[in-house]
Amino acid sequence: MHREQSGNDQSLVLIGAGHANILVIRRFVMKPIYGIRLIIVNPESTVPYSGLLPGFLAGQYTKSELLIDVASIAERAGARFIRGSLSSIDTNRKTIEIDRSEWIGGQSTTSLHYDYACLNTGAVPASSFLSKHPHRYYVKPIRELLGALPQIDMVMNHPGRRLVIIGGGAAGVELAFAFRQRFGEAVEVLIVAKHPFENDPGLKPAAGIIRRAFDDNKINRIEGSSIIEVDQTGVIFADGKHVKADVVCVATPVIAPDWIKRSGIETEAGFIKVDSHLRIPGVKNVFAAGDIISLPDQRARSGVMAVRAGQYLTQALWSWLRGGYPAPFKPQKNWLTLLNQGNGSAVACKYQLAVEGRWVFSLKDRIDRKFINSFNSSASSNEKSMRCEGCAAKIPGHVIERILDTAFEDATVDIQPGGARFRSVDALTYFIDDPYLMGYLSLRHAISDIWAMGGTPSSALALVGIERAGNPKLEHDEFQQCIQGIQAAASAYQIKISGGHSMSLDQPFVAMTVEGQADRSISKKGVHCGDLIWMTGPIGSGVLLAALKSGLPVGEAIDAWLKKAKCSLFKASQIAVALDAHAMTDVTGFGLAGHLREMLGGN
Repeated sequence: MHREQSGNDQSLVLIGAGHANILVIRRFVMKPIYGIRLIIVNPESTVPYSGLLPGFLAGQYTKSELLIDVASIAERAGARFIRGSLSSIDTNRKTIEIDRSEWIGGQSTTSLHYDYACLNTGAVPASSFLSKHPHRYYVKPIRELLGALPQIDMVMNHPGRRLVIIGGGAAGVELAFAFRQRFGEAVEVLIVAKHPFENDPGLKPAAGIIRRAFDDNKINRIEGSSIIEVDQTGVIFADGKHVKADVVCVATPVIAPDWIKRSGIETEAGFIKVDSHLRIPGVKNVFAAGDIISLPDQRARSGVMAVRAGQYLTQALWSWLRGGYPAPFKPQKNWLTLLNQGNGSAVACKYQLAVEGRWVFSLKDRIDRKFINSFNSSASSNEKSMRCEGCAAKIPGHVIERILDTAFEDATVDIQPGGARFRSVDALTYFIDDPYLMGYLSLRHAISDIWAMGGTPSSALALVGIERAGNPKLEHDEFQQCIQGIQAAASAYQIKISGGHSMSLDQPFVAMTVEGQADRSISKKGVHCGDLIWMTGPIGSGVLLAALKSGLPVGEAIDAWLKKAKCSLFKASQIAVALDAHAMTDVTGFGLAGHLREMLGGN
């Protein structure tokens, strides 16, 4: 008889937020499993939905419509969200190595234990030919293509330019239509297919329609020819022919990512071999899905198949976690292929049938919008009442001053021979559920009190309260990650961590006591009539974090804030000191208005 777990006794780690894993996260929003800590690992807070990419490029959808907000869904699911990429997985030790991005706070590796894991990272482009072109871009990962769009637009927005798409599958065909709409007929769009469209089982019924639509849209094509090299000015075919290209987009088949080889997982043609339950053979607690796997009865890699796998896993994982044994995965043999022509029309094909028309695009649009809106809705059966966390959880300043009958500076000041010595203590609860980031940001937050007094921070003590769990490995991982974040911040801000204390609690937090020194102290109460107000950084993070806690899709804005939030303001503080500033403070939980009120003496 299966026993329900109590507390956080087991962990389910979802590596990557591909179409399959994102469906699993959504299931946790609707029906969480008590006793399971859900941990999500993905490089950024949002993921593009591949089904809307051609429409976005053609101007039919906005970027906000294209992106699925993983951070928001994770928040609603009560999950821990770690921004990072999979380096390797050890299925014997049940550990995962995560590489954190440079923008998170320096290159570092985090180790995670897991009880169950699901791998859905996506494949990577194949380097099937030498390339020296300054404007050669792969379609996958889609995030990188989106980042390159400003450069593509800059190059192509001139009459007479030529964009070459390498790859004659569904992705290449839709890209050709999309770029034609994006750049108009003043530029040339050329698609190069290694084989005729009839050789692709998914496109075969629509091959004639595709060619006619290309002719109608003045899209040039070369079928049955392969490219062996992309030089600095264009593409070189196997027969030696050279075609000039101002931009080259590659939509050829993908290959398995390097982490699979590093992990020693059983593979087939480089991809993860899975059984009929989408598990790694012989490893009952690790699942995989998407275009990184090789099925027992292989199917073409597609977004449709990834969604079908996600639908299966939302049932199968729940059964495994509760001690059951689910039915095997039954992938479709045939599915409906929908090709967006970018002009309000689309092509549909399945079996030996193919049709086109505006009604087909309406059908595709309904399907895609229904899928993506199911993630970006803030409605949730697991909705929690909103409370301010982090620095916004402070007791109001006027209450503190009334009860303690004193006015406070940002730090305590001891005037000593030769200068001033500062001490301050500050704490943050988890406003972002990532222990590494909370360690990093908590030290930065505490140090800002020293900067605000015109001082140079020198040392700190840490008090780390991790989330209590029934599984000691979960507590071990959280404490280790938090300390790694504190150490990374200490290195970045050139401060020594002298020691500290730790505990496990229902409400995790990080508190830091910092010390520093300066030749003189700058009070926040020294405001003069007619003073100018200077701000050294952006404000408004509290609004973003409140929106995140409310389940609103603000993940991309959160990432943008995180890229700035860890920067040092020491230089700004020293410039203010050199310019004889006579009043200074840091803007945190009380907001700009609250801190101005303090500086003005509460008037």
